[in-house]
Amino acid sequence: MNEIEYRDALIQKGLTPSDAAQIAAKTHGNGTKTVCVQGSLLPDSNVQQIVPEADSTQPTKPSAKKRTGKAKQNTIVNAAIDIATKPIQADDLSDMSWGAKCLVAAALPYRNPKPDQLTNGAWVRQNGNYTLWVQGGPEGLPYGSYPRIFVIWLTTEAIRTQNRRISTGGSFWEFCRKINIDPSRGERGSGRRFIEQANKLLSSRAAFVTGSFDEGRIRKEFLQFTEEFDLFFDVDNPGQSNLFESEIVLTEKFYTEITTHSIPLDMRAVAALRQSPLELDIYQWLAYRMHNMNGRAMPTWQQLYDQFGACHQELRFFKRDFLKALHEVKQVYGGVKIDQTKNGLILLPSPTPVPKKIG
Repeated sequence: MNEIEYRDALIQKGLTPSDAAQIAAKTHGNGTKTVCVQGSLLPDSNVQQIVPEADSTQPTKPSAKKRTGKAKQNTIVNAAIDIATKPIQADDLSDMSWGAKCLVAAALPYRNPKPDQLTNGAWVRQNGNYTLWVQGGPEGLPYGSYPRIFVIWLTTEAIRTQNRRISTGGSFWEFCRKINIDPSRGERGSGRRFIEQANKLLSSRAAFVTGSFDEGRIRKEFLQFTEEFDLFFDVDNPGQSNLFESEIVLTEKFYTEITTHSIPLDMRAVAALRQSPLELDIYQWLAYRMHNMNGRAMPTWQQLYDQFGACHQELRFFKRDFLKALHEVKQVYGGVKIDQTKNGLILLPSPTPVPKKIG
């Protein structure tokens, strides 16, 4: 099925011509071909997911890296179609989640930071007049995708329950299921790595700094993420599906911060981007910016580098990786309006991932 045929089929399924054209262009522009099963293109229980068409001219098997890349692209394309055809409704918030603005305005580490990337042993990132300072606990600093995903879960649970005492267990592993994280806690299991990073985050303390000496005013807010927590699970049965209702007690400060300054997100987009901490950061950042934007904004490449470029030594490499990540994010956030210039980006007012009347 070529791009035009795919676009027409999506229109017949109820998409607007502009949305159908956008999804069709992205799908075929990424070298992915659609398979139509039982007369439908939608990824439901009766329909085969979009997969790359096999190339019989290639006798050798693709490398693991290529297979992973194709699998991720299929996930993103399927999520884009699902989000476009089944938007979040006010009477069904099962696909809705929330992010924490305080950890989006400046980013946690993307990889385990080296000593020379720390300031007096702490992780420090600055975005304009906002500075994030994080000091790790005995196990070190949190880094990568899992702490970001865990904060989204914590924020979602705090808002859902309106309680800073959060029980894990069923809700935690249901969240893992929704974002396709394997709950297994064997030595190399995703669930084990997730819990290890959650433990690092909960053991850390942070400071949020606004202002500077040059501005004549500095405000610092220090906080612990939790008062106490208990992650209790059976080490002899790593495949067990719950944490025996372990409990996390958020500090009053952190609870107030994440429930007052939260970012409505589509959990299907979070699931599709879960393998990349940079993509998760860009998605949440755009969701926040669009929620409060009245006119255009023009962040420069240097400003974007200061906010997201923690693991890049040179601006040119950061720009390359940022644009690649932005391309993935735009597929699951189809309504966002962004132009690229030589000096940076132009952000235009766009629909939020979750309609404002719902979020």
